[in-house]
Amino acid sequence: MSRKRPKREPVDLGELLDALTLAAPAGLERPPLSARQWERAVGSRIAAKSKPWRLERGVLHVRVSHSVWANELALLSEEIRAQLAESGIAVESLRFSVGRIERERPATPARKAPRPVALPADLQRQVDAIADDGLRDALEQAAAVSLGEEARRKRRKP
Repeated sequence: MSRKRPKREPVDLGELLDALTLAAPAGLERPPLSARQWERAVGSRIAAKSKPWRLERGVLHVRVSHSVWANELALLSEEIRAQLAESGIAVESLRFSVGRIERERPATPARKAPRPVALPADLQRQVDAIADDGLRDALEQAAAVSLGEEARRKRRKP
């Protein structure tokens, strides 16, 4: 007879990895920030093209995939420092160098938005009753796209 395991809440893998304190093998430098911390500070687009690799005397050395990224991030260094400070990571300055980024993520293909469909008459009346023009337009557009997605799903099911 098998026992049922107690249900546990799912844990974010990135947070779990951040919590682990594993010693790096001899001769291998551990990055000063986890990939998750870096992505939180700079966003996923920049994180895919850059990697912090050393923190030395308050200077965070960041490897980037191309010189254009080095220039761009140098212009954004104050904002990046502020984001890192909010995360509790004290950095006095950033220094960028071009090099190979081992963990470049493939670009996720953009998903096509469904075609909006006409709202049913009763829903259209409710939307038309909204006094705020901006809110009315936004809700009408969201409802039309949502109904379009629903119609697309129904067409796909055999």
